[in-house]
Amino acid sequence: MRKISFPLIFLILVISCKSVKITENKTVESGFSITQADTAAIPSFPAEVLYILAREYESAHDSLKPKFHTEKAQKIRKDSALTKEIYLEKRLIELYPETAYKGMISKMTKFYEDMIAEAEQEILNLPQKEFNITEKKEKFHAFVSDEDEMKFLKMTDTEINVYQKLNSLADDSAFFSFDQLHDTVADKKWHFEKRLNSDSIPFFLKEDLSIPMLVFGPGSYVFYRIMQSKARAVYAAEHYYPGQLNYGMLGDAFRHIFVNVMLKRYTTEEIAWLIMDIYWEKTGNNAPCDLMMDIHNNRVGRSTQYHSLIGESENWEEWGRNVKNFVQDTTKNAIYRNWDKEMPYFVIEEEENPLDDYLYIYITK
Repeated sequence: MRKISFPLIFLILVISCKSVKITENKTVESGFSITQADTAAIPSFPAEVLYILAREYESAHDSLKPKFHTEKAQKIRKDSALTKEIYLEKRLIELYPETAYKGMISKMTKFYEDMIAEAEQEILNLPQKEFNITEKKEKFHAFVSDEDEMKFLKMTDTEINVYQKLNSLADDSAFFSFDQLHDTVADKKWHFEKRLNSDSIPFFLKEDLSIPMLVFGPGSYVFYRIMQSKARAVYAAEHYYPGQLNYGMLGDAFRHIFVNVMLKRYTTEEIAWLIMDIYWEKTGNNAPCDLMMDIHNNRVGRSTQYHSLIGESENWEEWGRNVKNFVQDTTKNAIYRNWDKEMPYFVIEEEENPLDDYLYIYITK
């Protein structure tokens, strides 16, 4: 059995070992009005805001950032009880008093821990075909600087503009508020635009159960890589397959294959597996046919076809075109399955097991 790499062990162990029971041991400071929120719900928030707040906390501890020298940052550093978890929750309550509530991250973390525990045996018994397809492995690219991140992710001018704006909001001496978000972010390449505090067409989309990973993971930069990959995959799928993004269609297959290619390159194959197969898939309400198709196509993107799709290029746009060309050739590269939403999981699983892992699945023509 292949030894699971450090990044995945880190994410799993640090989440399970460092989680803090806020409702039992910690007190969120008062000083702002809180509208009663639904404490039974697990709320979601714009990923941009989550990133800003997490980086804001990191910047308060970074002597190279303007925020470090503010009086408020000094207080944050002196308060040993004010962990990133508590800080993020407090700030979300300030910004979203009708949605966020005390103890919500603890609840999210518990839910996340339960998912990891349920998948633990699967993690320990991963087939070689998943994490040992080729001898060549991607080396994890640690954070060096913002300039290096922009180069590593091969950001477009629009993406650089967004990245720098969000970092500025997190790093400067002022602490983030919605009043600072006046500019419209327009991605001319994919013809999408939004205001950062709008829920209409988000640049990143909303997140909920990824918050524990943001809090306890290696840093906000990995969260940003994941969210950037997700946004690119969504926009590229919409660009290449307009009207074909519903479950089971070619655009859906493209989106899953493409995001897994990027996640493997920008994080690791193990983290891509954890995010895509455990978090984003198994926490959703997909019918068994959709779930099986997505998990199969995830594996195609990050494992069996990864090196052929990424080629020699370091540019994600070229990877996207490679994935599009791969998906377009349904005769050579695809398997069609006439699965419907009423079919039970075990029947679909039996039909999927013998399929060629080098071919993607689609179920809606």
